[in-house]
Amino acid sequence: MRFISSLMAHILAFFHDSVGVSWGMAIIFLTIFVKVILFPLTLSQIRSMEGMKKIQPEMKKIQEKYKNNPEEQQRRLLELYQKNNVNPLGGCLPLLIQLPILWALFQVLRFPENYNIDFSNAYFLTMDLTQSNSYWLLAVISGLTSFIQQRMTTVSTADASQNTMLYVMPILIGFMTYTLKAGIGIYWVASTVLGIVQQWFITKFFLREKQPELK
Repeated sequence: MRFISSLMAHILAFFHDSVGVSWGMAIIFLTIFVKVILFPLTLSQIRSMEGMKKIQPEMKKIQEKYKNNPEEQQRRLLELYQKNNVNPLGGCLPLLIQLPILWALFQVLRFPENYNIDFSNAYFLTMDLTQSNSYWLLAVISGLTSFIQQRMTTVSTADASQNTMLYVMPILIGFMTYTLKAGIGIYWVASTVLGIVQQWFITKFFLREKQPELK
């Protein structure tokens, strides 16, 4: 993990020192770089989630019909997954692979001094990158963009608890952004906005259903 954090720190320093941008812009450039590198995993994750969305109505029917027969329910669900070429774990595995990189980047932004990065007097749009509990607007933007992204990726369901989390999680994320350093908040907002753009791009250009040929 230390190796990955050091690598992220070197790339961040490259954008600041060699490209010549501010530390705030360097964070955004690094976020873009990470998103590009992880794009294949993101594509696989979104494809899996979209596949699960499509078969959701059939899954509900099976779960309701065989709710008193768990073994038959699992067998029918497995057949449904195989028939539609869907892996129920396909949305989780790419995320697990991404987590070490995201955690390493978080550590660099949280403790930049441990990686020979000096954010002293570093500002981005008047925000001091080392300060927390100061930028409520950044927290609001973080919460709103998180809600939009979650709304785009969540499978529609009648489950009240899941629908509640759709609103609760963005509030928690906004609060966390407010309590953490502004540098982390900038990264989170940039990452979420880029995630929304990626979701739209993938849905439009990679997941379009083939139109039937005209005879």
